[in-house]
Amino acid sequence: MKILFYNEAIISGGIEKCLELLSRELKTDYEIEIVYTDDTKFDENIFNILSQNAYVHKLKENETIIADICIWCRLYFDYEKISKQIIAQKYYLWIHSKPRELPNCLLDNSEFMNTIEKIICVSETVKQEAGFLEKSIVIHNFVDRNIHELASKIDNPFADISNDTLKLVIVSRISSEKGFDRAKQFVETLIQNDIKFVLKIVGKGRNKEPIIRATFSKYKQVEFLGYKENPFPYIKNSDYLLVLSDYESWGNVITEAKVLGTPCIVADFPSAKEQIKDHENGIIVPLVSDNYTLLLKDLFKMQPILHHNLEDFSYINEIDSWKKILQ
Repeated sequence: MKILFYNEAIISGGIEKCLELLSRELKTDYEIEIVYTDDTKFDENIFNILSQNAYVHKLKENETIIADICIWCRLYFDYEKISKQIIAQKYYLWIHSKPRELPNCLLDNSEFMNTIEKIICVSETVKQEAGFLEKSIVIHNFVDRNIHELASKIDNPFADISNDTLKLVIVSRISSEKGFDRAKQFVETLIQNDIKFVLKIVGKGRNKEPIIRATFSKYKQVEFLGYKENPFPYIKNSDYLLVLSDYESWGNVITEAKVLGTPCIVADFPSAKEQIKDHENGIIVPLVSDNYTLLLKDLFKMQPILHHNLEDFSYINEIDSWKKILQ
């Protein structure tokens, strides 16, 4: 059976990571093909990673591809054109992002939605926001089955940092919607309260990255490390992972941190409470805050409690859910 995923562009992002992990799990039972159309933001490294488990290529003009199931991975693309080139027995929609964030969302295109047999939502929040509840199923994004091995593959990147220094990490695309304004406020609050810390930022961005880097340039405690194919040692060996985004449909990196035993400080975006129980297995902070002084009281006091309450996450149930809907 041939499963075709249409993802408009091959970039460094959450969707691409999910495609990598899912295609790795499905490739023994299915023929996996990943098609894209926009190469203006093409990331060769991500292309090579995806190509290890799937046939990845750009859809050519006037090319026709036939599949058993086509899974659209985006809510915004030229459906009228692309639908003429991708012919499938069944069409599914996989929603990773905030529904209707921009005009012309395909959820509001009746011609498109009439063809969709199933909608896979990465969280209950996305399911409720998208609507079409009768067609929808929640399948959470899962973690790499080799995560513990990968997390121990290199030496502790914080090994040279003293024990009295707070070790923080952000693993994220470097873009404004990922909450780097909040991260800057948090950094300034730590400095104002004379708290020793380091913040390592793992990831890369596009147009906004130089601007965001510049806003942190005066802080010697902050280090931008760029893209890391294996970010898990940074997560595992930090005291806290920061996820301060404006919105996350489902925070993949939050799940990864929980599995690795690292508590998270998470902004109060809609799906946050699906992954974090405030002051039980993480800390949720307001989306809007002048400073984070009150949070500082909890950082050291809560850390042992948060570590104790972190639960493991099984990828088996999520993979089984995928295989069930693909039957």
